[in-house]
Amino acid sequence: MTRQDFIYAVNFPTLTDAQINAAYLEVSVMFSGVKTLWGVLDEPTRTDKRNLCMNLLTAWYLADMNPTSVTGVVGNGGMALSSKSIGGTSVSFQDMEAQEGLKQLNSNVFGQKALMMIQSAPERYGIYA
Repeated sequence: MTRQDFIYAVNFPTLTDAQINAAYLEVSVMFSGVKTLWGVLDEPTRTDKRNLCMNLLTAWYLADMNPTSVTGVVGNGGMALSSKSIGGTSVSFQDMEAQEGLKQLNSNVFGQKALMMIQSAPERYGIYA
C-alpha cells in the first residue's frame, strides 16, 4: 500500500510509503479474515468495506507504533467515561465490548472504527440476504 492508496495518509504526514506498506502487510496477516468479510454483499460494496476496514486497521497499527506521527486526530473516539476525577485529573474510558483477540483495537479511534465494522459484518451473525 502506498500513500496514494492509504486514505488516512494525511494523518501520518511524516511516514514513508515503506512504513505504511509494512504496517499494511502486518495487519493483513494479523486480521487476514477481514479480506473475506462482507462476501454476501454486492460488488463494489464488499470491496469498499474491505478496503475501508484495512485502511482503518493500518491507521490503527501506525498510530499505536508511531504515536508521535499522528496529526489531525483528536478526542477519545467516542468512548464512554467509566470514571473521572476533577481535582486529581484522572479519567478512565470504557472499552468497547469485544472478543479477546479484538480488544487491542480499543487503543485508538482508528481501531475502534475497524472494530465496529468487524463486529457488524454479516458473517459474524450468520445474516445473509
